[in-house]
Amino acid sequence: MKSHLLRWALTSVAATCLALGAEAGPRTVTIGPGVSLDSLARKYHVAVKDIARANHISVNAVLIDGHRLVIPEPPKPVRRPATMHMRAWINGDRVSIRLGPSEHSRRVTLLDHGAPLVATARAGDWVQVKLPGASIGWVKSDFLKMGGSVTRVAHHQTPHRTASTGAKRKLHVAKQERLARLHRLHLARLHHQRRVAAIRHTHERKHSVAHHTSGSSDIVRTAFAYRGTPYHYGGSGRRGFDCSGFTAYVYSRKGIRLPHSAAEQFNVGRRVPAGQLKQGDLVFFHTTRRGISHVGIYVGNGKFVHASSAGGSVRVDSLTSGYYRERFRGARRVR
Repeated sequence: MKSHLLRWALTSVAATCLALGAEAGPRTVTIGPGVSLDSLARKYHVAVKDIARANHISVNAVLIDGHRLVIPEPPKPVRRPATMHMRAWINGDRVSIRLGPSEHSRRVTLLDHGAPLVATARAGDWVQVKLPGASIGWVKSDFLKMGGSVTRVAHHQTPHRTASTGAKRKLHVAKQERLARLHRLHLARLHHQRRVAAIRHTHERKHSVAHHTSGSSDIVRTAFAYRGTPYHYGGSGRRGFDCSGFTAYVYSRKGIRLPHSAAEQFNVGRRVPAGQLKQGDLVFFHTTRRGISHVGIYVGNGKFVHASSAGGSVRVDSLTSGYYRERFRGARRVR
């Protein structure tokens, strides 16, 4: 009796396992009267083309009673990316932004450390981001630093900004009144004298800037004319530049041809020591794991102009402090 019960139990378990296995994977069915690929597709929630492919037959094949067909597994439901709206920044050097959430997806652009973005969705280890030019791409979450919600941050900051502005205005008026009493002047007279001083200072500053500009190189003047032009990976024209495309374009306006590559431009001209830089010299940086990967044009006073992926446009940055000081690798004089 015990032996009979044991055999029955084992048979039941085996049958259950077979049934579960059949549900989990492809199944085989025997064709009966009136059965077609369409009816099988509807019954088992599988596309006609998938059944035809699994059995190596045409999608228009006529099924014969008694024949057996393999029914493949129905497709697993696609998980939609979780949506968000967060502030984000690139946390790495020359990080690839791709068209889709995969290493095999086409690269849209490269961004440098600190480039501001808005994270809009997440799919596994990938985050969908809105780029400075409003286009969309995907980046590995390892290379992204995220902050607070865009809408939430804006909502909380606005009242604070208003209150701060009001407090600053009251403090400014109080300081002016104390200054007027100290110099025994009426407040209106103080305002008049300050306006005269401000006009004189502005005139002197404009004269100084004009004098400086007149002595600067044609290369720098040309480069300054394109400040604010959008950053565009691979770009080398007025609609958008990348770093080497910008320097090559500026020099081409003066009849000098440069290769469209920061690493190759590093081999052009002659080396210049950091202490002997002049306006118009090319300055080079190491912003990736190896080699020269970024270039700009020295403009004087420890600054350089370049097409910045982090800033999203052609801009002026410091060569003597911050991010670029640590990554400066040398300079070349081409002209």
